[in-house]
Amino acid sequence: MNAKPEDREERHRDRGVDAHHGHGAKQPRAFDPERAAILDEPERFDYLPPARIFALLEAPAASLVVDFGTGTGAFAIPLAESRPDLTVIALDREERMLALLRGKPAAQRLDNLRPMLTGEMAALAASADRILAVNVLHELDEEALRQMAGLLKPQGFILFVDWDGAVERPVGPPGAHVYTAAEAVLRLASFGLRAEPLAALSYHFVLRAGRAEGPF
Repeated sequence: MNAKPEDREERHRDRGVDAHHGHGAKQPRAFDPERAAILDEPERFDYLPPARIFALLEAPAASLVVDFGTGTGAFAIPLAESRPDLTVIALDREERMLALLRGKPAAQRLDNLRPMLTGEMAALAASADRILAVNVLHELDEEALRQMAGLLKPQGFILFVDWDGAVERPVGPPGAHVYTAAEAVLRLASFGLRAEPLAALSYHFVLRAGRAEGPF
C-alpha cells in the first residue's frame, strides 16, 4: 500500500533537519523543505478544503491577510486568486519554501500576493486583519507564537486549523506531537489570545482566536 501524503510527511520530519524551535513547540522536528512537494498533493485538500477554510476566515473587503507558515503557498495562492481585493502575505521562515512559491505560474500572475520571510515580519506589527495558520500551531515555539499575536490588529483574529490530537487519524503526525482543541485553547490563552472552537474538519480542530481584550 502506498503511504498517504501526511504519513510520508511525518516520516520525513523524523528523518529531517533538527528543529529550530525554541521552548514550547510540540512537534520535535521542523518540516524539511526538501519534502515540500507533498504539501501540494491533491489528497491533502480532501480533508483541508480551501473554500471552507476561506469562508471561516471571513476576511473583510480590502483587508490584509497573513498566511503564517505558508510553505509552498498551497493556501495563500488560492486565497489571493479568489479574493483579488485582499493583500495576502505569504509568510515563511524558509527561503527555499518561498522560492518554490514564487516559481509557481499562478503566484507569478498575482499582484496581491506578497511572499515574505518571518525575519521581515516586524514591518507587519499590528497590521493584520486576519491570520491563517494551517498545520502550524504544533510547530510554533513561544517566541513565534508571541510574534504571530503581535501581527494582529485589535479587532483581527487568527484562524487556526491544526491536527487534532483527540482524533484517531490515518494521516498526520502522532497524537503526542499535536494538541487537542482544549489544549490549544489553553495554550493560546497564555499568550493573551481568546480562542473559540468552530466546526471541526475530519482530522483537524478549527479555532478562531483574537486578543483577549478585543472584539472578534
